[in-house]
Amino acid sequence: EKGVIPLEEKQWFTPCVRFNPSLFKPVGILAFIAMFLVVSEFVPLLLDMVASMIGTFWIFLFPLALLYIPIVGGFDRDGCIYPFRDVIKRAPEVHRLLDDIGRLDELLGLLAYSEHLEHPTTLPEIKTGKQHAIQLKGVRNPILACENKNYVGNDIDLNQCRLTLITGPNSGGKTAFCKTLAQSQLLAQAGAFVVAEQAAMTIADRIFHQAPEISQLADGEGRFGTELRRTKAIFMAASAQSLVIMDELSEGTTHEEKIEISMNILDGFAKKGGSTLLITHNHALVDQYADRREALARQVDFATGKPTFRLVPGISRVSHADQVAARIGF
Repeated sequence: EKGVIPLEEKQWFTPCVRFNPSLFKPVGILAFIAMFLVVSEFVPLLLDMVASMIGTFWIFLFPLALLYIPIVGGFDRDGCIYPFRDVIKRAPEVHRLLDDIGRLDELLGLLAYSEHLEHPTTLPEIKTGKQHAIQLKGVRNPILACENKNYVGNDIDLNQCRLTLITGPNSGGKTAFCKTLAQSQLLAQAGAFVVAEQAAMTIADRIFHQAPEISQLADGEGRFGTELRRTKAIFMAASAQSLVIMDELSEGTTHEEKIEISMNILDGFAKKGGSTLLITHNHALVDQYADRREALARQVDFATGKPTFRLVPGISRVSHADQVAARIGF
């Protein structure tokens, strides 16, 4: 009546059935034979019946086996396996053990990732500060670098400037670099290796990556309003310890309004004090900040019309849109 208990908790005087996970139950079979012999001894008619059936008894073995298996299996299942499973589900020791195994598996997976990657990896130095800062040397995308042993690494230092503006032609690697930055921050905060030669950063309380999104018919705001609503949500939630990455700003309005509104937004993020990066084709916007010396200007490098996927100082004033159109045949 005590249910399932381990051997250590059983008292010597407590009657019990010891669970043996097997269909062959020698104690049960011997007990059945003994009971049968005792009954036969006191019931002579039964003994005579058995004696007359000895020659054909093997015929009944198969149906008896069909009956024996579900009875014994059902007893094990309902009397031992299911109750024991319920005990295990509730055991705090088992929960702690599974959590620890999961943590070990995660750590070993991160270690295996670092050992099998052909690019250099490092455990980043975690610093403290009132504002977010990150410094990476030779950083590579943790996903794309697995598939490409020639993946190009880049350097970035966001310790001083609060704003970083990245320009360059299409297919030059701007978006991939910004994703690399966000993923590296996440990996570092998970205690994982960063795919870089050197890495140092503070903890980001929030990481935002605003990518272009097609407006929905139900929005009622159009592309500009939809984007502005998302930017507002990021701005209200960001702090001096946040990392904010935005892919284009103020799309869907005139060139003059685009520059004015973008500058208002970027100035607001700069006052908040976190690290803010903007990918843009609007070199006139970057010129404004270059004149004020309030932002770090970087561009993706092209050589002989092809991207090198390197991030270099400067402002790109070309888009290579004609080459993109030619490549897709339109």
